[in-house]
Order: sequence, then C-alpha cells, then structure tokens
Amino acid sequence: MEEIYATIIIISIILLILCIGIVFAIVNYKVKQRVYLEEKKTMQEDFENQLMKSQIEVQEITFEELGKELHDNVGQLLSSTKMLLGVTQRSLAEIPETLNLAEETLGKAINELRALTKSLDKEWLERFDLITNLEAEINRINVAKTTHINFTHCGKLPIDTQKQIILFRIMQEALQNAIKHADAASISINITMTSNTISLKIYDDGIGFEMQSANTGLGISNMKHRTALLGGTISWNVSATGSRVNIQLPIKDNDHEN
Repeated sequence: MEEIYATIIIISIILLILCIGIVFAIVNYKVKQRVYLEEKKTMQEDFENQLMKSQIEVQEITFEELGKELHDNVGQLLSSTKMLLGVTQRSLAEIPETLNLAEETLGKAINELRALTKSLDKEWLERFDLITNLEAEINRINVAKTTHINFTHCGKLPIDTQKQIILFRIMQEALQNAIKHADAASISINITMTSNTISLKIYDDGIGFEMQSANTGLGISNMKHRTALLGGTISWNVSATGSRVNIQLPIKDNDHEN
C-alpha cells in the first residue's frame, strides 16, 4: 500500500513538473513572440523612416536643381522681357494702360519667382527658420488680397533645421489645400508649445472637402508621411463651413540641445 502511495506521489510530482514545464514553455514562447513582433514593428518603422528620409532628400535635391534652372533661365527671360517693355514705354509718347499693367504684372511674377527660387536653395535651407519663413509665405499670400491669413506663434521652435523644413512643407500643403481646394477667404494659424510638445492648428472658413477622396489627393498622404517621420500625429476636422488641421509633434531631449 505504501508503495502504491509512493508511486502516486512520484507520478503526481512528475506530472506537476511536466505541467510547470509546459506552462513555462508557453510563457517563454509568448514572450519571444512579443519581442519578435516588437522588433519587427521597430524594423518596419525604421525602414519606412529611412525610405521617407531618402524620398525627402531626393525631393530637396530636385528642388535645388529646379531653383537653379528657374533662376538661370526663366528668371533671366522674364528680366529681359521687363527690360524690353521699359524700352518700349520710353519710346512711346503715350503709354497704354495695358502696357503699364503688363509691366507691373511681370514685375510681380519676377518677385514671386525670386521668392520661389530662394525657398529651393540648399544654402538657404541649411539656415532655415520655420517662423521667419512661414511669416514670409503668409505675407506673400496676403499681398494677393484674395485670402487673409492670421498667424500667432510662441517664438523660435526647439527643433533642428531638417525637422523645421519638413514641418514647413506640411504647412505649405495645408495652406494650398485651404486656398485652392476649400476656397478659403480667411485662415488662422496658431503654434503653441509645452515642455514636450509642439501644437500647430490651421483653421479656415472654406467649403471643406471629402476626406475619403482627399486621402488619394491634395497631398494628404504626403502630409501624413511627413508628420509620421517627425514622430507626430496629424488629424483633420472638415465641414461645409470650414476645416481644421491639428498637428502634434513631440519635443525630444536632443531637440532641446539644438
């Protein structure tokens, strides 16, 4: 009888050890699976970030070449045309109003082209400041008097030049959407900051747009990718009486050092 009890106890101990081993193996498998999935997700995010960085670098190189081409060729042609208009005006006893208007329009086009080529210049980009250049962009738009933009901000942002350029491109896209697609007459831009977050809000009084169809156009996808590259989030609130773009960006420790 004692031998039977001893056998039962031994078998019970063996089964308990087996159960503990199986539970340990399952837990160990789950832990390894979770670590694998986290590593896979991290690698995927790193790959997407590197891909996006490469795309942006290619875009900036293309922008630089385009800027040089515009300055050296188109800019020179427009300047020569303006000079010829001036010669023609001086040779006329009475200058038609349409000729004066043509010269004025051409002058505006040359100024716009100079501003554009400057924004595509690599050396200018290396010294880039978001607030300064956003103010210049807003002044350029306000001069046309078709859309008025009001801008409030908290001063210089504690992020590096490359991040400011990416953020500027996002905001340019948002402004173009509000002006060209939502037909906004008034736009408000507000930039605020806490110790660890930059918040950007762009409001407009336009007619809005369909987000579902806009996801494949209007630069929405590009805005999402660029924001993700900065480690932030972007969202839209759209209605028939206006829309709002909300961007949240984290401020990292190495950003404060820049």
